[in-house]
Amino acid sequence: MGAVEDVRKALQDVLAPNLKALQVEVKEGFASVDKQLAAVKDGFASVEKVAAIRHELVLAELRNARVIAESWHEAILKALDIDKRLERVEARQAQQATA
Repeated sequence: MGAVEDVRKALQDVLAPNLKALQVEVKEGFASVDKQLAAVKDGFASVEKVAAIRHELVLAELRNARVIAESWHEAILKALDIDKRLERVEARQAQQATA
């Protein structure tokens, strides 16, 4: 069994340091990936905040546009006197229907 023990010891002498070095590299790689992932998450959080602010601004602009459109609608109807004109047309139609 001396030869097997010699081969085992030789393999351990050669492989063990290399395996340890690889283990350290893998741990460093994971640490680097974790840092990068944290940076990406921070970036997404920042983008989400900006998107939420812009969303609120767009909603505010839409509310303003709606108010303006409604006021213009009322102003146009007033300026054209649509109600009075409609009453006159309906009155004429009623007179023609009875005549």
